[in-house]
Amino acid sequence: MRTLILYGSTHGSKGDTAALVAAFCARVGGDFDWVDAYRADISPCVDCRACWQGDGCAIKDGMTEVYRRIADSDAVVIASPVYFSLLTGPLLSVGSRLQAFYAAARFR
Repeated sequence: MRTLILYGSTHGSKGDTAALVAAFCARVGGDFDWVDAYRADISPCVDCRACWQGDGCAIKDGMTEVYRRIADSDAVVIASPVYFSLLTGPLLSVGSRLQAFYAAARFR
């Protein structure tokens, strides 16, 4: 099984979230791929609605590679500390760009 981890901690590989992800990976097994939202060049969705008309997103940045990685994965895990009852900002940007998958199922 191939799992993609969408990771949103400011502490990189040294924080509590990384320790939890490492424990998860050891327990579950399989192949893992990571997307570090803080170090990826991913802008938030701007609601241009280009994804309503065609595949993908009009914004050409690091999310283009994330779309490919999601398609190649069997599972996706979101790993983030929670600040003020929310995921971290960069991970929220990644989440907003998942609109392209919703639009593909809902509008096309």
